[in-house]
Amino acid sequence: MRDSAADTREDVVRTKGVQDHEAGLFAKLIFWHAKRRYGHVPLSTRIRAKDSKLLALADLMAGFTSPSGTVPPKLKELVQLKVAAMVGCPL
Repeated sequence: MRDSAADTREDVVRTKGVQDHEAGLFAKLIFWHAKRRYGHVPLSTRIRAKDSKLLALADLMAGFTSPSGTVPPKLKELVQLKVAAMVGCPL
């Protein structure tokens, strides 16, 4: 068992998700949409792209939960990052 105090930033293994050149047609469409909204493709979207069904459902859910004009997309992403940090997800 590893001591969490001994872990350094270099020891934490993180996935890079699906890269642009690895993405299929549907994932590329979602990536294009994310780039338009956020200016880049969030890591969470790249990770979801590993499973096309999960990616489709997450995109559908985002369409229902963030109607146009309610919360700016960049603010929504900042809130998601803050919540991830609060619950202990590695940044």
